[in-house]
Amino acid sequence: MNEVDATNLVTALFDRWYTSLVRYALRSTPTYELAEDLAQEVFMKLYQALRSGKSIEHPKAWTLCVLRRTISRQLQNRFDYEQLDELELVQSWPQDAVGLSAIQDLLRLLSPREEEVLLLRLEPMKYQEIADHLGISMNSVKTLLTRALRKLQKAAAQQAVKVNVKANEEKSLDRAS
Repeated sequence: MNEVDATNLVTALFDRWYTSLVRYALRSTPTYELAEDLAQEVFMKLYQALRSGKSIEHPKAWTLCVLRRTISRQLQNRFDYEQLDELELVQSWPQDAVGLSAIQDLLRLLSPREEEVLLLRLEPMKYQEIADHLGISMNSVKTLLTRALRKLQKAAAQQAVKVNVKANEEKSLDRAS
C-alpha cells in the first residue's frame, strides 16, 4: 500500500476507533496516559504494517489483537523491572471507583471468554469481527454473549431483590419507632 493510502486508512480508523482502544487498554493499565500511549503505538504499528505491504482484512480486530499483545508486553516489562505499588494503582483510579468496583464485581461473574466477548461487543465490534479476532465461530460469539447477558440479568435481579428487602426492613423499623 502506498503512503497516501496507508495514511488515509490509518487516519480514518484512528478517528473512529482510538477512543475505544484507549477504553479497552484502561481495563489493564494503571493510568490513562499509558493507555493512550499504547493505543497510539498500535496505530503506528498498523501504519508500518500497511506500508510494508501487509494485507489486513479486519483492521479493528487486528488493532485490538496488537493492543492486547502490546499491553501484555508492557505489563510484563513493568513487572520485570519494578514492583507496582498498590497505593499508586488505587490513587490513579477515577473518583467514581465505587461504580467501577460494582462493574468489576459483575464482570467477575462471567467466564474470561464471556467477559471478553461482552466487552468487545460494547466497543462496538460486529459479531463477525469478534469471531475473527478470537478465532471462534460467529455462533460461539452469539452463545457467549447470550450467556453473559443472562448471568448479568440474573445478578441484577438478585441485587434488586436485596435492595427492596433492605428498603422494606428500613420502613418497618421506621414504623416501629
